[in-house]
Amino acid sequence: MSQPSEDSRTVRAAVEGSADRLSTLPDGPLQQVLSFLPSRDAVRTCVLARRWRNVWKSVPAVRITDVSKFLNAGHLMSFVNDFFLFRGQCPATEVEINSYDGDDTYEAFMCMEWWVRYGLSCEAKVLRVRSNADLERWALPDGLLISNYLVQLELFNLHLGTSFLDFSGCPALEDLRMKGCEIVSKRIMSPSVRRLSITYCWFGPSERTQLSFPYRTPLLEIMPLLASAFVRLHTCLDCCDKMYETGNCGDSTCEGCPDSNYGNKTCLVEGLSASTSLELISAQTEFIFRKDLMRCPEFPKLKNLLLNEWCLTPNLGALDCFLQHAPVLEKLILQFHEVHVDLVENGAKYDMATEPVALEHLTVEVKCHEVDERISRILDFLDCSGVPSGKIKILPAPKLIKGSKAPWSSASLFLKQYLIKMPQPYTHI
Repeated sequence: MSQPSEDSRTVRAAVEGSADRLSTLPDGPLQQVLSFLPSRDAVRTCVLARRWRNVWKSVPAVRITDVSKFLNAGHLMSFVNDFFLFRGQCPATEVEINSYDGDDTYEAFMCMEWWVRYGLSCEAKVLRVRSNADLERWALPDGLLISNYLVQLELFNLHLGTSFLDFSGCPALEDLRMKGCEIVSKRIMSPSVRRLSITYCWFGPSERTQLSFPYRTPLLEIMPLLASAFVRLHTCLDCCDKMYETGNCGDSTCEGCPDSNYGNKTCLVEGLSASTSLELISAQTEFIFRKDLMRCPEFPKLKNLLLNEWCLTPNLGALDCFLQHAPVLEKLILQFHEVHVDLVENGAKYDMATEPVALEHLTVEVKCHEVDERISRILDFLDCSGVPSGKIKILPAPKLIKGSKAPWSSASLFLKQYLIKMPQPYTHI
């Protein structure tokens, strides 16, 4: 009879001696298990047994999380600095860095730049950076994010300066997510990003806000490889006091219309024109999307589209324009709530296609609380546009965020369920 292997003897000894089963795993699977833990907890496993002494150093994930469990910012800083020193330059696929969440922002932010540099030096493919301070955002230094390996970048509650939003220093970057950030930028551009999510961000003065009006929407450069995007505008001053459909009311006292022209370019829409899946959400009073449609580019790849109240114009020209520039559109979701205002058409001229696009292949979902006059108008429009009635569904609108006055839901909306089977899945924070 052949002798049992060394591995089988180890497993048997572990079972007979009531040792933990994890200790019997090879290094690779064991490190993978530890990669789900905060790095502080992973380090603590070194006291379990001799086998565990150095396993934490090779864990393929760095997670500076659960920062509230540290006594103060100095305690966190001491641990992280020592952790990185003893860990060395072992590669890490995923890196999460959180600042301390106390009031002393100077000490909390003191080593953040070095921590991010360390994460990038470990050839991280996924990097998440979060500023937890209540009163101040950590200002990400210009030129810090340079990596040939970074594929996914997530930024939370940071201050992003004027020249930062050029991601050409990360040629492999495909997935970019920004949430709760203060963005002061003349451009947002990347030659490689395929998936973009910008939520709950504050846009300060930019090139098109020479008069220092706050909360302006930035100019978004074309991203040719972008596959899916979710854009939601909130608390934006790009609104006309006179409710003109596309702004330009001519009143110098209007808070939104002056300095709202930006040449022959679009503000956002052209930068998203290569998307296959697109969600555009804003309050009906905000005119950015409608103004962009006056110079609307083609959407040759767009297959999934979600719009809300902003497309409800007096003659539905904005919706018609969008559909005429998306020849391969397969799925349209229109999400409407009870919040509604009457816009003034004022001769808005949208850039229509030279030849009407056939829409008989289009499937439409209209999400609303009730079929009122505006919904009936939408249904009549779709019927006249050639969309078969059998391909139109009327469904209940989602619930609003509790305590929110914003006319949209709290979810990443509804395209996600239709994109699960796509090669490039849509992900929203």
